[in-house]
Amino acid sequence: MRRAALIAVAFALCGTAHATDDAARASGDWRLSAVGGKVACTLTLTRQTSFAGFEVKAPLACRRAFPPLLSVAAWALDDKGGIVLSDARAQPIVTFAAQARGPYETKAPDGHTWRLEPVKADAAQTPIATAPPGG
Repeated sequence: MRRAALIAVAFALCGTAHATDDAARASGDWRLSAVGGKVACTLTLTRQTSFAGFEVKAPLACRRAFPPLLSVAAWALDDKGGIVLSDARAQPIVTFAAQARGPYETKAPDGHTWRLEPVKADAAQTPIATAPPGG
């Protein structure tokens, strides 16, 4: 019985470590733009934890350009590697589904299509779906 409990704890810790690695890969500066539009700005997905995941930093001009961002307080990864932007109560505002290649895209609450891509495309900010299994 004790051995089974230790194995369960070990698996839980491995899962937590893998999730932390994925969050580290996703953190950093990301360019948010409206597909087919001229508006773009930089969001910073931090590693600073908050009640609803990790903190998001967005300039006021960015929040005004993309009104649904006015209530965004946090980001997290969903179980498929997508980036979820949520409010301070952990209610999802917008979810960017994981992509094997290319930028993330989604239909925003305002009806526009948003694109999210790393400001500097390097190994630290590749889409989560390309991370090796079992990290």
